[in-house]
Amino acid sequence: MSDPVTGVFVQYGALGVVALLALAAVRVLFNRLSAAVDREQQRADRLEEELRKLNELIRGELIKSIGEATRAVADALAAVRRN
Repeated sequence: MSDPVTGVFVQYGALGVVALLALAAVRVLFNRLSAAVDREQQRADRLEEELRKLNELIRGELIKSIGEATRAVADALAAVRRN
């Protein structure tokens, strides 16, 4: 037991060993939680980028449809005015 912190915990006997094991478990759980947060952040970034691309696609289609509708209304008005 070359680690001074481990030596301090072992000086307290069974209670120190239990505390040392509890600290090790907390560290492992914290590392897992940190890794999960990183994965979820990457997932959120990827999904945000996909949403941005879809919004651009929908916006492009909407502009195209509005242009066609405007031309159709203009043609209909021109036809009504001729009659």
